[in-house]
Amino acid sequence: MGHRVRSPEEAGRLSNPVQRRLSSPEIDHLAQAYADGISTDALARLYDVHRTTVMAHLELRGVPRRVNRRKLSDHDVSEATLQYCSGDSLAVVARAFNVDAATVRRELARVGVTIRPRPGSA
Repeated sequence: MGHRVRSPEEAGRLSNPVQRRLSSPEIDHLAQAYADGISTDALARLYDVHRTTVMAHLELRGVPRRVNRRKLSDHDVSEATLQYCSGDSLAVVARAFNVDAATVRRELARVGVTIRPRPGSA
């Protein structure tokens, strides 16, 4: 009655069936896609892994991380402030600048704009 020796990868699959391990070619493609501008979040969804897994693979491959650039220029923030202060919601302002509402909220708060409470949240 001999015991079969399992590789660490095989043992991981058996002990955690939802864990996804990427092959070397997949990691190569992931690294190239990141270098081509695909976000870590998009890659995580594409490969069905956690974003920290994506970042770990990039680090192991020596791929430099991109700097998180501001999505709105100072001029855009001034315009967004005018729109928001005139009554537009964060969502409406965000659509006007093709960014997420959280981005608008962060930029407005950074310049000292008081963010209104959401309707119904009191």
